[in-house]
Amino acid sequence: MKAASLAASAAAVAVLVGCGGGSATPLTTGSPLPTGGGEGSTAISVTPSPTPTHHRLTSREAARRHPGVCDPSLWRAIYHPSRLHVVASCKTVTGTVESVRYEPDGDVHVLLKLPANRSGLLNGGNLSNTDGDLVTEIICVGTITQADAESACARHVNQVAVPSVGERVRISGTYVLDADHGWMEIHPVSSLSVLAAAAPPPPAPAAPAGCHPLSNEGTCYEPGEFCRASDQGVTGVAGDGEAIICENNNGLRWEPA
Repeated sequence: MKAASLAASAAAVAVLVGCGGGSATPLTTGSPLPTGGGEGSTAISVTPSPTPTHHRLTSREAARRHPGVCDPSLWRAIYHPSRLHVVASCKTVTGTVESVRYEPDGDVHVLLKLPANRSGLLNGGNLSNTDGDLVTEIICVGTITQADAESACARHVNQVAVPSVGERVRISGTYVLDADHGWMEIHPVSSLSVLAAAAPPPPAPAAPAGCHPLSNEGTCYEPGEFCRASDQGVTGVAGDGEAIICENNNGLRWEPA
């Protein structure tokens, strides 16, 4: 029985050693096993493999760690790509849209106010030139008036929606240093989703009692402000209580009566 067990072990070792035709990776068992008996036999020393420290991600964990999907093919539509120094091939950020600006190269700059715990994504260029916002760029959206950018966008059709100021959004794309401007960017943006709509604007302050007529927005006029054609010759009371009249003074304006 013992001889048969050793023979079976030797056969298993021989199969494993022979796989791939060449030297084999050390096996992971306990004590050295003989490949045969008698003179000239070779002992194979095996060492335990270290316990792996990683584990397979569940779908929920994967979604949490990598919520965005980045499209490397978008780089074909970037002009002079060498100006963008890649720091991370895919990064997802959330923040509030502070500004949306259409550029001559056809890209749209979406300036994103990040939460305080993501301020490490900014550098001195962002702090001094973009009011501390992270620049994100949706490529090939608007009319291109910059000659050297035309060919790059010629065959690209943008699929990313442009957000509105005030919206809270999640953006995924390549995290780069824009060497021409010296700030950090997400460029190009691969995906953008709106997480929350912009907050409504605050209501206009109530007009003081007694002022008239009121503007179209329901506020009081002040001397020097333009007045409507329908108010020409009309007298009224400004917000500070001063009497005013709408008359022609380099255009129709409310003037002290």
